[in-house]
Amino acid sequence: MKLNKRIVYLDLIRIFAIVFIILMHSPIPQEGNQSIILGGISFITAPGLGLLFMVSGALLLPVKASMYAFYKKRLGKVVAPTLFFSFFYIFVNIFIGNEDLTNICRYIISIPFSPQGHGILWFMYTIIGLYLISPIISPWLEKASQKEIETVLLLWMITMCYPFLRLIFQIDDGKASILYYFNGYGGYYLLGYYLHHYHKHIKIKWIALFFFIPLLVAGLIKAFKVSVDFYDLFWYLSIFTAMMSVGWFYVFRIISSKYHLRDTAIRNIAIISDSCFGIYLVHIFIMRQCLWKVPFIVQSHPLLQVTLITLLTFFISFFIVQIIRGLPFSKYIIGIGKH
Repeated sequence: MKLNKRIVYLDLIRIFAIVFIILMHSPIPQEGNQSIILGGISFITAPGLGLLFMVSGALLLPVKASMYAFYKKRLGKVVAPTLFFSFFYIFVNIFIGNEDLTNICRYIISIPFSPQGHGILWFMYTIIGLYLISPIISPWLEKASQKEIETVLLLWMITMCYPFLRLIFQIDDGKASILYYFNGYGGYYLLGYYLHHYHKHIKIKWIALFFFIPLLVAGLIKAFKVSVDFYDLFWYLSIFTAMMSVGWFYVFRIISSKYHLRDTAIRNIAIISDSCFGIYLVHIFIMRQCLWKVPFIVQSHPLLQVTLITLLTFFISFFIVQIIRGLPFSKYIIGIGKH
């Protein structure tokens, strides 16, 4: 592990994002009114996935290698784990009785087209799609000016304002939409590249606004009962979630620049960061098939419950990933080998 090549703030963002994702998935479905807790957790943790896409864009774009060289290097790290965990979760579902054994062939032949076994694998398909397009957009990125990149990001941000714009305009956001090809998670991918390469510094007051504005809007919508889908406004492809993602991106850049970490700390952060991919793949199994069934956790207060589940899921998943990393075929399971 070459510590001088590590970009510490990106490692920190990746770790932070994984913790957010685990926290998002941690609440146990229960009867009764838990809407405030669930709504708060969903609001706080929504930037997690966007941050992962941003880290990938910051690290990978623009691609310098040839298309096939890039595919061979990058796709090999995600395709095999995607296949492994697709089969793993398919058989888990059959074992626990959630799926019919007679449908297994249909699930398997559908793997190349959409996530099978568990919904969390959608991230794997999305990141594979971004990898596929990376060599295509890289020649443009190398020639594009900062203003041109900002124009593309602006068009992407407009698509994330549709929930508000629909209050005034009749908008078709389907395939016939004029901005259809600017929508999606590729915007986060490009945003990570842009912030990493062009915007090195920003004032603290602007960072605060990235968090204050979404919080203010959420409060006003609740207070005035505006007829807008709250889910659309504060989920992954929302302008406010994107704002919070940018805010966290800068927070960790500032932390990294102000505090000089020792090599030991950087090495430990790097180990955890490199394990995040595997943690993402295994965490839902640890959480829902194990921790959700522990009586003490189930009977705890919802706040204590999500805290215990989040922490235990993270550490148990990390421990499992370290065991897998010691295996000679670990790259086919979690995409990485030994340290």
